[in-house]
Amino acid sequence: MKFLLNQNIKAVSLGGINPNTTVLQWLRSNDLTGSKEGCASGDCGACTAVVGELIEVGGKQTLEYKSINTCIALACGLVGKHLVTVEGLSENGRLHPVQQAMVSEHGSQCGFCTPGFVMSLFALYHNETTIDLAKINNNLSGNLCRCTGYQPIINAAFLAFASKDDNEGDYYSRNQKQIIRALVELSHTDTVRCSYQGTHYDAPVGIDQLSDILNKNPGARIIAGGTDLSLDITQKLQEFEHIVNVQRVRELQSIEDRELELEIGAAVSFHSAWSNLIKYWPSLEPFLHRFGSMPIRNWATIGGNIANASPIGDMPPVLIALNATLRLRKGSKTRLVKLEDYFVDYKQTLLEDGEFIQSIIIPKLSSEEQLILHKISKRFEDDISAVCMAIKVRMDARRIIDVCVAFGGMAATPKRATHLEQTLLQNWDKANLKELAYIALKDDFSPLSDIRASSKYRLQVSTNLVQKTILNLAGEFVPNLANVYEYESQIGGG
Repeated sequence: MKFLLNQNIKAVSLGGINPNTTVLQWLRSNDLTGSKEGCASGDCGACTAVVGELIEVGGKQTLEYKSINTCIALACGLVGKHLVTVEGLSENGRLHPVQQAMVSEHGSQCGFCTPGFVMSLFALYHNETTIDLAKINNNLSGNLCRCTGYQPIINAAFLAFASKDDNEGDYYSRNQKQIIRALVELSHTDTVRCSYQGTHYDAPVGIDQLSDILNKNPGARIIAGGTDLSLDITQKLQEFEHIVNVQRVRELQSIEDRELELEIGAAVSFHSAWSNLIKYWPSLEPFLHRFGSMPIRNWATIGGNIANASPIGDMPPVLIALNATLRLRKGSKTRLVKLEDYFVDYKQTLLEDGEFIQSIIIPKLSSEEQLILHKISKRFEDDISAVCMAIKVRMDARRIIDVCVAFGGMAATPKRATHLEQTLLQNWDKANLKELAYIALKDDFSPLSDIRASSKYRLQVSTNLVQKTILNLAGEFVPNLANVYEYESQIGGG
């Protein structure tokens, strides 16, 4: 149970800990108190730290640093990785360039959120060679400040990069080769197992090992990034008796790009899948920015967003509209199931005991098809949807000849709107299509009222999204507020 911590090439041990322990809890109990607990749900960024992982680029091992929310990441998941906290930035009494930039630009007031901002800027400093406002905003999307406002922090990001070529680099850039060698040694670890006072943790490295563990322990809770499941620990104060972490399973980390489809392993993070997703479905780029902040996308997995069976998960409606299929595995046997058939009822799926999602198979669009996505939420990014809508449409001379529509937030499960699909096909040219769409949506759904939205609001806003889609397909411009930079350029903003 070893990993690298800050400026220490020698691996440190997690020690005997409860598998339900978060990274933040481990840090603060080991006198690393720079990371703060604000929300314990991955929303505020006060706890942000950075994890370094080995990746392969051009056949060579290299190091990638990613910001994460330590309040919802389990400490056992650090095994074989490099954790960098705010305590690990300065050297010999000299501040790190991003820390010095925050001081110079007066980017801190009360200081509670500052360590998180510094760590997000540290990840940006290491991952980018050039920056602009969009990159800065993207990397700071998971950090909230209630005191100074964001302009001094943005200025600090520009200042840190302005001086980047004028110094000899920080500890981590100068010692990258040694860090990589140390992580390569740690990566040879086989299945990780630990037990603590009746709780158990397994982290297999192969799919056969995973299948065997789940066959013997069908009640174990599977976790990958844990950005959803960890909330049961931090918010509901639950404790799982047996956790199986699939992050290290090689077969679940693969992406296969075939001629007509893309197959993504269930443990692939949104960050790792990003380039492939937006390559074949460009409309996913602004949508994924709204899916979650950078630290969430770095850690959350596509398989996890499906497996948790949340009715307000953002990816299931998209994948249902794209006619995606799941490859499920139990023991040595696999089966294919359409994603729209996977959800049975609220938080219930057709998974059998010991069965798990191996991969997601997504058909690519034809030249006549397009994917249109909408997300309605109170907060621009890193917020749960009140309504999520995905439409795959095939047009012929500006007429719909085939359509698939799916919604999240409108029922107990992510679900297709079959009545709406028929209405769009049969009444495309009618002047009262909006009214007909509303009637169809009432036939498809009976949405609940909750803290995010009322039933009436959900039906009305969904109807408006249908109308917006129709206008866009007819060639009438309706701005896409999910892409704030595109919108600002279209209206002449800065």
